[in-house]
Amino acid sequence: MSLNWTLSEGQNPFAADDLCAAERRFHHTESTAMEDSAVANDIDAALEKAVSFLNANVKNESRYFLVEWDRSSSILRLAVTDDRKQQDATDVVCCRFAALNQQLQAQGAEAVEQCSEKVQFWLKDYLSSCAAFMDYSLVAVFTDSTRDRVRML
Repeated sequence: MSLNWTLSEGQNPFAADDLCAAERRFHHTESTAMEDSAVANDIDAALEKAVSFLNANVKNESRYFLVEWDRSSSILRLAVTDDRKQQDATDVVCCRFAALNQQLQAQGAEAVEQCSEKVQFWLKDYLSSCAAFMDYSLVAVFTDSTRDRVRML
């Protein structure tokens, strides 16, 4: 199933406390995927959307392609950011997996952990073969906790 993207300027529709939201354009969507293959496809679509903004978002101060997975709400957030992971670029891509989240929360902490590991694998798999991403000198990093605790993809 294809994702329908919406643009929200100045407000992240999935997080009230997003960093410097007033200066951002949030390209967001909802995924109804629950099966692994469908979730992986929607993650690929979100990555493709984020990569399409690299030319506009990468500046001299850009260092990381930051992928955040919110375990408690199953929201994927993709952004180019600076050395300190505090100043995101203008275009941010967000995808909420509401149906998946409901399923994971019902299954418990182990299912949430396993899903986070799968998400990280799918991200790495996509980015390692994405020619458009390789055109930029960005370090792809992943977190499912805080920006201070990231892992390279």
